[in-house]
Amino acid sequence: MKIVIFAPHPDDESYGAGGSILTWLNEGHNVHIIWLTDGRACYRKPKIIGDLEDCEATRISEDKLAKTRLDEADAAGEFLGIKKENRHFLKFFDQELSKYIEEAVDKIKDILEDADRFVIPSANNNHPDHQATYEIAVKVAEELNLKSLEFYVYALYNPLKAQDENLVKIRIGNLRFKVYNALKLHKTQFFMHDMKWQSLAIRNRRRERFGSFKLKDKNNFYNF
Repeated sequence: MKIVIFAPHPDDESYGAGGSILTWLNEGHNVHIIWLTDGRACYRKPKIIGDLEDCEATRISEDKLAKTRLDEADAAGEFLGIKKENRHFLKFFDQELSKYIEEAVDKIKDILEDADRFVIPSANNNHPDHQATYEIAVKVAEELNLKSLEFYVYALYNPLKAQDENLVKIRIGNLRFKVYNALKLHKTQFFMHDMKWQSLAIRNRRRERFGSFKLKDKNNFYNF
Protein backbone atom coordinates (compact mmCIF):
# COMPACT_ATOMS: atom_id res chain seq x y z
CA MET A 1 0.00 0.00 0.00
CA LYS A 2 1.22 3.50 -0.84
CA ILE A 3 0.57 5.85 2.09
CA VAL A 4 1.24 9.59 1.89
CA ILE A 5 1.55 11.75 5.01
CA PHE A 6 0.69 15.43 4.56
CA ALA A 7 2.58 17.59 7.07
CA PRO A 8 1.69 21.30 7.02
CA HIS A 9 4.89 22.13 8.93
CA PRO A 10 8.09 20.36 9.95
CA ASP A 11 7.26 18.25 13.05
CA ASP A 12 3.56 17.70 12.16
CA GLU A 13 4.50 14.34 10.67
CA SER A 14 5.50 13.11 14.13
CA TYR A 15 2.75 14.86 16.06
CA GLY A 16 0.04 13.69 13.68
CA ALA A 17 1.09 10.16 12.81
CA GLY A 18 4.61 9.31 14.01
CA GLY A 19 3.78 5.97 15.58
CA SER A 20 1.55 4.98 12.70
CA ILE A 21 4.30 5.81 10.22
CA LEU A 22 6.58 3.40 12.06
CA THR A 23 3.82 0.77 12.21
CA TRP A 24 3.11 1.04 8.48
CA LEU A 25 6.80 0.83 7.61
CA ASN A 26 7.15 -2.28 9.79
CA GLU A 27 4.22 -3.78 7.86
CA GLY A 28 6.07 -3.19 4.59
CA HIS A 29 4.03 -0.29 3.20
CA ASN A 30 5.47 2.37 0.88
CA VAL A 31 5.30 5.53 3.00
CA HIS A 32 5.89 9.08 1.72
CA ILE A 33 5.89 12.39 3.59
CA ILE A 34 5.08 15.75 1.98
CA TRP A 35 6.05 18.82 4.03
CA LEU A 36 4.10 21.73 2.62
CA THR A 37 5.57 24.79 4.36
CA ASP A 38 9.01 25.78 5.59
CA GLY A 39 8.08 26.55 9.22
CA ARG A 40 9.67 30.00 9.15
CA ALA A 41 6.92 31.64 11.23
CA CYS A 42 7.09 29.34 14.25
CA TYR A 43 8.73 31.92 16.56
CA ARG A 44 6.43 34.86 15.74
CA LYS A 45 3.65 34.23 18.24
CA PRO A 46 5.89 32.75 21.00
CA LYS A 47 7.99 35.93 20.92
CA ILE A 48 4.86 38.03 21.48
CA ILE A 49 3.41 35.93 24.30
CA GLY A 50 6.74 35.22 26.05
CA ASP A 51 6.84 31.50 25.27
CA LEU A 52 10.26 31.60 23.59
CA GLU A 53 13.69 31.41 25.18
CA ASP A 54 15.70 34.56 24.55
CA CYS A 55 19.02 33.24 23.31
CA GLU A 56 21.27 33.46 20.27
CA ALA A 57 19.60 30.47 18.63
CA THR A 58 16.21 32.22 18.60
CA ARG A 59 17.50 35.53 17.20
CA ILE A 60 18.14 34.18 13.71
CA SER A 61 16.42 35.41 10.56
CA GLU A 62 13.29 33.67 9.34
CA ASP A 63 15.15 32.58 6.19
CA LYS A 64 17.74 30.80 8.31
CA LEU A 65 15.07 29.38 10.60
CA ALA A 66 13.22 27.97 7.57
CA LYS A 67 16.34 26.26 6.26
CA THR A 68 17.10 24.80 9.69
CA ARG A 69 13.55 23.52 10.15
CA LEU A 70 13.56 21.82 6.76
CA ASP A 71 16.91 20.19 7.53
CA GLU A 72 15.49 18.98 10.85
CA ALA A 73 12.44 17.55 9.09
CA ASP A 74 14.68 15.70 6.64
CA ALA A 75 16.66 14.25 9.55
CA ALA A 76 13.46 13.24 11.35
CA GLY A 77 12.13 11.59 8.21
CA GLU A 78 15.33 9.63 7.81
CA PHE A 79 15.24 8.63 11.49
CA LEU A 80 11.68 7.37 11.12
CA GLY A 81 12.80 5.25 8.17
CA ILE A 82 11.37 7.18 5.22
CA LYS A 83 13.45 6.67 2.07
CA LYS A 84 15.15 9.80 0.76
CA GLU A 85 13.19 9.66 -2.50
CA ASN A 86 9.98 9.52 -0.47
CA ARG A 87 10.68 12.75 1.44
CA HIS A 88 9.15 15.70 -0.41
CA PHE A 89 9.45 19.41 0.43
CA LEU A 90 7.23 22.04 -1.20
CA LYS A 91 8.79 24.94 0.76
CA PHE A 92 5.83 27.32 0.70
CA PHE A 93 6.10 30.11 3.27
CA ASP A 94 4.71 29.23 6.69
CA GLN A 95 1.34 30.97 7.34
CA GLU A 96 0.81 31.62 3.62
CA LEU A 97 -0.15 28.20 2.24
CA SER A 98 -3.75 29.20 1.50
CA LYS A 99 -2.45 31.48 -1.27
CA TYR A 100 -0.90 28.55 -3.13
CA ILE A 101 -3.47 25.75 -3.13
CA GLU A 102 -3.60 25.38 -6.93
CA GLU A 103 0.19 25.52 -7.24
CA ALA A 104 0.63 22.91 -4.52
CA VAL A 105 -1.87 20.58 -6.20
CA ASP A 106 0.00 20.83 -9.50
CA LYS A 107 3.35 20.13 -7.80
CA ILE A 108 2.28 16.90 -6.14
CA LYS A 109 0.00 15.21 -8.68
CA ASP A 110 2.76 12.98 -10.02
CA ILE A 111 3.64 11.79 -6.52
CA LEU A 112 0.06 10.91 -5.63
CA GLU A 113 -1.57 9.35 -8.66
CA ASP A 114 -1.15 5.76 -7.42
CA ALA A 115 -1.66 6.42 -3.68
CA ASP A 116 -3.92 4.22 -1.55
CA ARG A 117 -4.14 6.38 1.58
CA PHE A 118 -3.71 10.07 2.42
CA VAL A 119 -2.98 10.99 6.04
CA ILE A 120 -4.06 14.60 6.44
CA PRO A 121 -5.06 17.32 8.91
CA SER A 122 -8.75 17.72 9.53
CA ALA A 123 -11.25 20.18 8.11
CA ASN A 124 -12.74 22.98 10.21
CA ASN A 125 -9.22 23.69 11.39
CA ASN A 126 -8.40 26.99 13.06
CA HIS A 127 -4.80 26.88 11.84
CA PRO A 128 -4.81 28.27 8.27
CA ASP A 129 -1.93 26.09 7.04
CA HIS A 130 -3.60 22.94 8.37
CA GLN A 131 -6.89 23.89 6.74
CA ALA A 132 -5.10 24.64 3.46
CA THR A 133 -3.31 21.28 3.63
CA TYR A 134 -6.66 19.53 4.02
CA GLU A 135 -8.02 21.42 1.01
CA ILE A 136 -4.96 20.60 -1.11
CA ALA A 137 -5.20 16.88 -0.31
CA VAL A 138 -8.91 16.66 -1.10
CA LYS A 139 -8.57 18.74 -4.26
CA VAL A 140 -5.75 16.63 -5.69
CA ALA A 141 -7.70 13.45 -4.92
CA GLU A 142 -10.69 14.88 -6.79
CA GLU A 143 -8.60 15.95 -9.77
CA LEU A 144 -6.96 12.50 -9.96
CA ASN A 145 -10.36 10.83 -9.44
CA LEU A 146 -9.07 8.68 -6.56
CA LYS A 147 -12.49 7.37 -5.57
CA SER A 148 -11.17 4.36 -3.66
CA LEU A 149 -8.56 6.40 -1.76
CA GLU A 150 -8.68 6.24 2.05
CA PHE A 151 -8.32 9.47 3.99
CA TYR A 152 -6.93 9.09 7.50
CA VAL A 153 -7.55 12.40 9.26
CA TYR A 154 -5.53 13.48 12.28
CA ALA A 155 -6.64 16.37 14.49
CA LEU A 156 -4.17 19.03 15.58
CA TYR A 157 -5.58 22.38 16.78
CA ASN A 158 -9.14 21.03 16.79
CA PRO A 159 -10.97 17.97 18.19
CA LEU A 160 -11.35 14.65 16.41
CA LYS A 161 -15.08 13.90 16.34
CA ALA A 162 -14.97 10.71 14.26
CA GLN A 163 -17.06 7.88 15.70
CA ASP A 164 -17.99 4.24 15.13
CA GLU A 165 -16.89 2.95 11.71
CA ASN A 166 -15.19 6.27 10.94
CA LEU A 167 -12.83 6.02 13.91
CA VAL A 168 -9.52 4.16 13.57
CA LYS A 169 -7.22 3.50 16.53
CA ILE A 170 -3.66 2.33 15.90
CA ARG A 171 -1.77 0.88 18.84
CA ILE A 172 1.85 2.03 18.76
CA GLY A 173 3.12 0.67 22.10
CA ASN A 174 6.84 1.22 22.59
CA LEU A 175 7.15 2.86 19.18
CA ARG A 176 6.13 6.03 21.03
CA PHE A 177 9.70 6.34 22.31
CA LYS A 178 11.06 6.47 18.77
CA VAL A 179 8.45 9.08 17.89
CA TYR A 180 9.63 11.14 20.87
CA ASN A 181 13.21 10.87 19.63
CA ALA A 182 12.09 11.93 16.14
CA LEU A 183 10.46 15.00 17.66
CA LYS A 184 13.68 15.82 19.49
CA LEU A 185 15.41 16.13 16.10
CA HIS A 186 13.25 19.23 15.55
CA LYS A 187 15.64 21.09 17.84
CA THR A 188 14.46 24.58 16.96
CA GLN A 189 11.07 23.76 18.48
CA PHE A 190 12.47 23.05 21.92
CA PHE A 191 13.24 26.72 22.53
CA MET A 192 9.48 27.13 22.98
CA HIS A 193 8.36 26.33 26.50
CA ASP A 194 5.19 24.43 25.61
CA MET A 195 7.06 22.10 23.23
CA LYS A 196 8.64 20.35 26.19
CA TRP A 197 5.37 19.22 27.78
CA GLN A 198 3.79 18.54 24.39
CA SER A 199 6.64 16.21 23.44
CA LEU A 200 6.30 14.38 26.76
CA ALA A 201 2.61 13.85 25.99
CA ILE A 202 3.64 12.28 22.69
CA ARG A 203 6.10 10.01 24.52
CA ASN A 204 3.25 8.74 26.69
CA ARG A 205 0.76 8.22 23.83
CA ARG A 206 0.16 4.49 23.31
CA ARG A 207 -2.26 4.81 20.39
CA GLU A 208 -3.01 7.21 17.58
CA ARG A 209 -6.54 8.02 16.44
CA PHE A 210 -7.77 8.95 12.96
CA GLY A 211 -11.02 9.64 11.22
CA SER A 212 -11.38 7.35 8.20
CA PHE A 213 -13.19 8.70 5.13
CA LYS A 214 -13.57 8.43 1.35
CA LEU A 215 -14.15 11.18 -1.18
CA LYS A 216 -17.89 10.46 -1.09
CA ASP A 217 -17.88 11.53 2.57
CA LYS A 218 -16.68 15.06 1.85
CA ASN A 219 -18.65 17.73 3.77
CA ASN A 220 -20.68 15.09 5.63
CA PHE A 221 -18.52 15.05 8.75
CA TYR A 222 -17.01 17.68 11.04
CA ASN A 223 -13.44 16.49 10.38
CA PHE A 224 -13.94 15.78 6.68
